[in-house]
Amino acid sequence: MEPKRMRRHPAALLLAAALLASTGGCAVRPADKASPGELMLLGQEDLRAERYESARQAFQRLLREYPDSNHRREALLNLANSYYQGEEYIEARVQYAEYVQLYPVSRQTPQAYYYLGMSDYNRILAPDQEQAVTRDALKSFQELVRRFPRSEFTAQAKERIQSLRDQLARHHLHIARFYLTKGKRVSAIPRFQEVIKEFADQPGLRAEAMFFLAESYMLEESYQKAGEAYRSLIKEYPANPLSQRAHQRLVSLSGTR
Repeated sequence: MEPKRMRRHPAALLLAAALLASTGGCAVRPADKASPGELMLLGQEDLRAERYESARQAFQRLLREYPDSNHRREALLNLANSYYQGEEYIEARVQYAEYVQLYPVSRQTPQAYYYLGMSDYNRILAPDQEQAVTRDALKSFQELVRRFPRSEFTAQAKERIQSLRDQLARHHLHIARFYLTKGKRVSAIPRFQEVIKEFADQPGLRAEAMFFLAESYMLEESYQKAGEAYRSLIKEYPANPLSQRAHQRLVSLSGTR
């Protein structure tokens, strides 16, 4: 976002106009004696025109040559934005993380937290793969919601949190079912239990975990535990299709006693 104070510098505006006119609107290198305001203006112009490398050069020069400038905070955020808009999410993450560390309570800190999370969100792997990036994204969005509950980014962050928790639940469920298919029920059971305990906000996946926990107990011939798990599923999620299968299992169990 272009700050209001930039509009009060006609010299900077004239410089930018002259540079753009002389190059037909193409990106140019800032003059050797460019001021912080001029560098900011040129960087913003390049950013709007999707000339990300040129924009970065302007913002990086401002940060390097004018460490005490009032434009420094905005330059750092714009530098991060240039990487994010260019889909260079790893580098964007580095810059957003630096911003929230240096400016924990600025007006743009919620925005930085949101795009810090999005820089990870855009790199998430499938549920059957490692989920470290998923956890990092979740942490950023949760921090945004906790620290800035009234921010314009909070509602979006909450939606991302739900999506990420769904992803993590699927990951745990995938691992649990993998162990179950390999006959490693001792490893599968605690993972099904973890999904049931930690992901109450994911009813479909939680119901699936309850069903396969019961199935694991059946395979272990722990029929009492299996029956309890089936009944819990039916009680909590009566409309879930797996509850019908649980009913059938209970009928079978009653016939074995």
